[in-house]
Amino acid sequence: MFATGFYLEREPLSLAQLAGALVDWLQNFGALAALGLVAWCIAHLVQMRGRKGRKRLNPLFIALVSIVFLLYAMVGALFLGRAMGIRVGNVMPSTDPSKLLTTGDWLLALAGSCAVLAVLLPMLGDLGTGRLRWRRIVALARLSFKEAMHRRVLLLVFAIMALLFLFASWFLTSKDEDQLRTYVWVMYFAIKVIFIMLAILLGAFGIPTDIKSLSIHTIVTKPVEKFEIVLGRFFGYCAVLTLGMAVISALSLLYIYRGINEKALEESYKARVPVYGELYFAGTKQKDKGENVGRMWAYRSYITGPHPTTPNASRQYAIWAFDAVPAEIARRDGAIPFEFSFDIFRMSKTKEDEQGEAGIYCTFTFADGRLPLTKISERIEDARKEKEALNAKARKTLADKKALEQRADEIERELAHKYGLYSISGVRVVDYHTLKVTAPADLFRKLQELESESPREATPGSTRPPSLQVLVSVDRDTAGSSSQMLGVAKRDFYLLAAERPFLVNFLKGIVGIWFTLVLILGIAVTCSTYLSGVISMLVAIFLFFPGLFVTDIEEFAKSKTEGGPLESLYRIAKGAPEAAPLDSSPATSFLKSSDVVYRWWLLRFLTVIPDFNRYDLNNYVGNGFDIPWIDQGLFTDNLVPLLGFLIPCAILAYYLMKFREIANPT
Repeated sequence: MFATGFYLEREPLSLAQLAGALVDWLQNFGALAALGLVAWCIAHLVQMRGRKGRKRLNPLFIALVSIVFLLYAMVGALFLGRAMGIRVGNVMPSTDPSKLLTTGDWLLALAGSCAVLAVLLPMLGDLGTGRLRWRRIVALARLSFKEAMHRRVLLLVFAIMALLFLFASWFLTSKDEDQLRTYVWVMYFAIKVIFIMLAILLGAFGIPTDIKSLSIHTIVTKPVEKFEIVLGRFFGYCAVLTLGMAVISALSLLYIYRGINEKALEESYKARVPVYGELYFAGTKQKDKGENVGRMWAYRSYITGPHPTTPNASRQYAIWAFDAVPAEIARRDGAIPFEFSFDIFRMSKTKEDEQGEAGIYCTFTFADGRLPLTKISERIEDARKEKEALNAKARKTLADKKALEQRADEIERELAHKYGLYSISGVRVVDYHTLKVTAPADLFRKLQELESESPREATPGSTRPPSLQVLVSVDRDTAGSSSQMLGVAKRDFYLLAAERPFLVNFLKGIVGIWFTLVLILGIAVTCSTYLSGVISMLVAIFLFFPGLFVTDIEEFAKSKTEGGPLESLYRIAKGAPEAAPLDSSPATSFLKSSDVVYRWWLLRFLTVIPDFNRYDLNNYVGNGFDIPWIDQGLFTDNLVPLLGFLIPCAILAYYLMKFREIANPT
């Protein structure tokens, strides 16, 4: 990570992707619900066999179960047809969520919806008949809150955080501009670790302790539903965690603000609202990638300047294409800021400045997105010649230095509006610093005029051209620039649309941690409805730790490369090199087939593992980037997935608690 640029392992969930995410959720959760229905049907048939009086089932439930089995039979027929070589258009379920939904996808989603509705019928019946009362749930939540406070669980949390506030600064060392980033990471990490442990302990041992002490018997013998006890425990413990986090968050803010220096304030004590473009390259071997410099972390791609011995060689560009620029940008009077934070791969020693920093020089060109690269080069040359002529004329007519500067600025803006292009050369780029370039607002007004005159439309076989493209290249042999390589990534360059308060952004990050606590608490409480306290705690921990590496596990499971655990063991046992292909034999074929099955089951396992890293918003807050409330932010990327896991947990807890014989002492 360099300066304010931050690395995300995956793109946040957007509003446009919610429909696809809902379909995926219905497919996965519906499959689990269907398995539960199969188990229930088998158990019901076994129990009813030989009995004269059978309990009449709900006709709606029977209809839903029948539809579920019928739809899954249709999907099974599709797979059977493919195995037999029958191809009927694009009907098979897709494994890539980014592709268009097929008929098989909709069949699976519909089957999942019916399965979920079937398992929800008893809960909906309890709500409809008034068996579940929020008044009793609130009373049980208040009781859980008082019990937790009586145990003084928060005092230990406050004591640990007090030690951190007193002595953390003794051990935290960083560059001046990185100080706020370090403080935020330490505070968030401490809060997350301490409160996750507290959430697991409260959720895992709450109900089992009641059962062990027999105190729950005095509750279930009253007009209280068993599921109300689960909800009461959950909401009561949520209140305890919320109170503790509110106090600790306020103290953490005071601790951060009192100790940061001016450079850290300037670098990260803000909440930038960035507008990102799509990154591609020109002049390199591949359009979607730059040069590879051999670094293990392949997050950035690299471009270089032309070497002095080959001045006519094609120039390499990193190009950011902005599909749409906010309309209010063109209405601004001043210059439009763009920020960037690039990496420099040094192939030779360069001269350092007074601060001991060695940089390279680059050219930034802002242009209409519909212009091809050759046309941009021609317009740059035409604008340069006209600029020289106008400046020469101004020097003849104006003697005052300030008037000359004002006229030069006017010329820049006039030419930007005339040509729909603005270029600035000699921009110094330094490692580990957030830097800024500006473009005149007249350029964006020109882009809006062009859009109104001839709207951008996709041509057959291609996508719609962007509204704005920004070309970055290394200058020709300027202070050793051509012998260095510039590393760029999509989020390294952005249009700075606005800046918001750091305080609100810090609290948004705390909300992300709170979502983590609510999720792990829900898992622990669900496990505690049927398992003992220790086992519930272990299950919650078992689900939490893989949830920190969901992206890595998914990348391995979806990897197209050869190899798997069984094949790796075989190579180790035989001493075969990793890159060499294995000999073709029945044994190796079996190993490869087993690894394919293993990867498939690994992907199925990931559907029940929450991605806890999505709630870690430290990168946003520490680097000074605003966390959106709705799109690609707290709502779509945090709250929606949280509900997607809490709903299955609630349904599972309902059935586990309902069929557990609590009131009968053992």
